[in-house]
Formats: sequence, structure tokens, C-alpha cells
Amino acid sequence: MGSSIISGLIGGLAAVAISTYISARVRGSADPGGLRYGSWLVVLAWCCLAFVGLAVWALFYDLDVWEKRSELFSVIGLIVGFGGGAGYCFAEYFGTRGTYDDQRIDFYTPWTGRKTESWNELNGVEFNAQASWYVLTFRSGNKVRISSLLSGHGGVLSLLEKRGFPLDA
Repeated sequence: MGSSIISGLIGGLAAVAISTYISARVRGSADPGGLRYGSWLVVLAWCCLAFVGLAVWALFYDLDVWEKRSELFSVIGLIVGFGGGAGYCFAEYFGTRGTYDDQRIDFYTPWTGRKTESWNELNGVEFNAQASWYVLTFRSGNKVRISSLLSGHGGVLSLLEKRGFPLDA
């Protein structure tokens, strides 16, 4: 196996281990009835932004970047990729919020807006293993996606189990 394949496997295993650890740690919440991302996400956003800064620095101060076309495209790709990642992480951290109680869930994301639904209107719950989130489908057709990386998601899962919805995860 080549070193790039081994590096990719090590990075993938590290990402799985870190996300599993975070998911287990944030299952409960210091704010009962609250759903939001923890500080780990804003730290990730700042790390992505640091990579963008490093790539921008290379773009202007490393003269090889302008001589070799492949390096220029690589640096631009890093700026776009990590810049998009930082933007996404900041949007999720500052924009995703939710509350829930025994009667309803009120959830807001910057991508789908606000959704307020009654638990009595819940049709089903499915776990999406690829995205590591629970999809709550309501009679209105609305879908609320609860990430396993949200602080407090364990309270929602307990409430769903009490209401008789089987959880596949």
C-alpha cells in the first residue's frame, strides 16, 4: 500500500474515533430541553480558517506556487475547501438551535429554517448512519434532522423511546 492510502486510512480512523467520542460526550446536555452544537464545532471552524490563512500565505509568499500550475490549483483548492468548511461550521454553530419538551420540538437550522412540531404528529424515526443523524418525519411532511453531535440529543432519544418509537442506532 502506498503512503497516501495509509495516510487516508489513518485520517479516516481518527475522524471516526473523534466523532464517536464527541457524540458520546454531548449526548446529555447542561441545558435540559436544549439542542445546540458544542464549542468543539467553533474550534473546528477556527482550525479550518487557520488552514485557509496558511494557504493564502503560500499563495502570496511562496513563489513556486506561481511557477507550477499544479501547486497553484492545489492551493486554490485548499482555500476554497477549507474556507467552505469554516463557513459551514460557523453557520452550524451560530445558527442551529432547538428546544423540546413533552409536547413539541422547536428546531432551527440556517439551511431549512424553523420547524415547530407536536410529538403527537410524529410519523416515524429513522437513523441515517452515513450522516449520523435521526430523521424525525411528521404528518405535515416536515423532517427534523437531529445530529448525534448535537448537545442534548440523548434527551430527545429518551423521549422518543418513551413514546414507543424504536431507535435503530
